[in-house]
Amino acid sequence: MPFSNLVDKDLLFKILDAIDEGIIFVDEEGRMLYMNKSAEKYRNIKNEERLGTSVVMCHPESIHSKVLEVLENFKKGIVTKRHKIVHANGRYYENIYNVVHDDNGKYIGLVLETRDITEKFMLERELKKMNEELERKVKERTEEIRMAYEQLRRAQEVLMQVEKMTSIGRFVAGLAHEINNPLDGIQNCIRAVLAEPDNKQKLREFLGLALEGLDRIELIVRRLLDYAKPHIFERIDLNINDIIEDALAIAQFRIKDKKIEVEKNLSDEELIVVGDFHYLEQVFANIIFNAIDAVNFNGKIEIETFGDDKSVFVKIKDNGCGIPENILNKIFDPFFTTKPNGTGLGLYLSYNVVSSHGGRIEVKSKVGEGSIFTVILPRKILDENKQGENVKYEGSYY
Repeated sequence: MPFSNLVDKDLLFKILDAIDEGIIFVDEEGRMLYMNKSAEKYRNIKNEERLGTSVVMCHPESIHSKVLEVLENFKKGIVTKRHKIVHANGRYYENIYNVVHDDNGKYIGLVLETRDITEKFMLERELKKMNEELERKVKERTEEIRMAYEQLRRAQEVLMQVEKMTSIGRFVAGLAHEINNPLDGIQNCIRAVLAEPDNKQKLREFLGLALEGLDRIELIVRRLLDYAKPHIFERIDLNINDIIEDALAIAQFRIKDKKIEVEKNLSDEELIVVGDFHYLEQVFANIIFNAIDAVNFNGKIEIETFGDDKSVFVKIKDNGCGIPENILNKIFDPFFTTKPNGTGLGLYLSYNVVSSHGGRIEVKSKVGEGSIFTVILPRKILDENKQGENVKYEGSYY
């Protein structure tokens, strides 16, 4: 026997009355033909008063035409389901309208489900407020972090400039010697010209030599000014060998002063990195200056560049005093230094610059034998077959 034959009408109504959702059936004419107990409670109406009456009468007169339009849309099949949340008697209700068809698919009415969602609604509203408050606090915190980041960036710029000025002070004696030599030559040329002003051959010869000396001084001063001036950070494609050559040019005054032998083994292969020339130049200048400080007169510094598919390597080796093992892990700490007049910023800033370029610095050292600093940077592959990908990384210069 089918299940429907086992359940009589009274039992079915009792089952529907036990449900915590309001159930109302509205026929094709818009009349309410059934209403369970929960529907009576939620809508504050009585079965005996409303059954057989138009559902329109449950709404304020001002929206009767709108209700009739909705019913007509259901009847015509323009709408088959509707969902709405309403607020009544201090509670929040969720209304769901579903079309009912007979076995032949003919429209016979609507079933209106009403659920009390007050607790859920209040919880969601409270959660929304909490999310909005959280978003506000995150926004505030993000702004605080941005401002702190900007302050840190500015502080780093100042530190970079301080370290730069300190580096210049470290080779100023050698710089004076480099300028004095061509100046002496220029003076001698001028004296020679004044001694024989009518000798056109010597005039041309000595004036040419004087111009060479002036060009030499101009080059030294321009290089010094370029190194000393403040700089705006920018990323471009760079050949690592060009950076090494410029760093050596900056340090050449001290190299000559201590009569240090520099052995270069720079790769013939084009080793391209993406970064800021000025700041990477200072990284290598700092490491070279440290090597100069570490070696004795007539010491030796070896510089090697090479690469693989992913990285560019710059190895700077000296035969100086070496770094004691107990302080090797402190050399990149800010303001840590073993030099009487050191700032303790050179290696700290170098580490940050290299890190911001997506690289790292490795150090090996042994007291009495020397140190090896290896700077490793991401490589940008430039080939027609696209055998590698351009390196991508973000960040500032620290």
